[in-house]
Amino acid sequence: MDNQKLIKLNTLINKSYECFSFAEFLKLTILKLHELVMYDSGMFFCGISKDCSFFKPYVDGVVDTYYEKQNFPEMEEYLSRKENVYTGNEAYVYKALDFTHGVVQIIDEPRNDFLTSQENFHIACIRIVNKGKFLGEIYLHRSISRPDFDEEDMFILQLLQPHISTVFSIIHTVIAIKHLESDNQLMTRKGMCLLDRELNLVGGNVTGLEMLKIQTIFGSSILYHVKELCHDMQNNSKDTLIVTLNSETYKTAVGALCIDVYYRNGKMVDKNTQFLIVMELINPDYSISDYKFKFTKRESDIIDGIIQGKNNAQLARTLHLSENTIKTHIKSIYHKVGANNRTELTYILMLNK
Repeated sequence: MDNQKLIKLNTLINKSYECFSFAEFLKLTILKLHELVMYDSGMFFCGISKDCSFFKPYVDGVVDTYYEKQNFPEMEEYLSRKENVYTGNEAYVYKALDFTHGVVQIIDEPRNDFLTSQENFHIACIRIVNKGKFLGEIYLHRSISRPDFDEEDMFILQLLQPHISTVFSIIHTVIAIKHLESDNQLMTRKGMCLLDRELNLVGGNVTGLEMLKIQTIFGSSILYHVKELCHDMQNNSKDTLIVTLNSETYKTAVGALCIDVYYRNGKMVDKNTQFLIVMELINPDYSISDYKFKFTKRESDIIDGIIQGKNNAQLARTLHLSENTIKTHIKSIYHKVGANNRTELTYILMLNK
């Protein structure tokens, strides 16, 4: 890949994180993608908004004339399968020819009949997946009279795929939260807040601001942990063009609170925003697997306290248990991991996070 193309790739990635809607992202794709990978036409299916758009590369004129929304014959099949499709180890970027010949495996590919029946086009497929959830797909079509997509084309698409997936997740989260906040009949457990580069709180929805006030079962505030996550990301981030994601779960008196922090060194939602924090309160009975070992929820609570330096008496008061019960649980934990004391336990658990 030459330097000029690399600059264009970085520009497209950077611009994609400034999209506030799927329509904006589609417009950006029409304007810029053909400068990196040549194609004759494309199909963009958004599994979230249920839109299907067919588009062509932008050359001149009005962008709107380069795409049109149509009824997607396989839409119901997409929607019925997408929640059950396992996306853990399958290919995210592939050519239709490789799929047809069995070189790549896609479990329950919704467009199986379409891909295997094409004789007039070379097709490159990009699956948009975030944290195991299917969000959409992009197909690029190239006339059979032209050469097939080569290794550089596929490499560029592979570089774009994780960024597209993250952008879709951000857009979907923001849209979903706005919808929930505007509907007084819905009890939402999702919250959002925004922090600037100095880690000052600069915005958020009602639910998010309330969640920041929640304390963990050991007395620390969620706001403290949010800022701690942001600070760590600032210190560890090197590439200013890539949005990074950090996820943690904290136990509170009202349930487990999952926190996702999106970070990039520049504009994400507006010019003063560096961090987007998305929080979700999970059912209090939800069992959290913090480590690779199989612990009960009560054992996980005790482990969290041990790592924070709590003694047996403090654990007993916090969890409303007797000290003898705490000792019994700790003995069980030691047995599961093969530890003889708290120092060994902490060391083993840190290695197996």
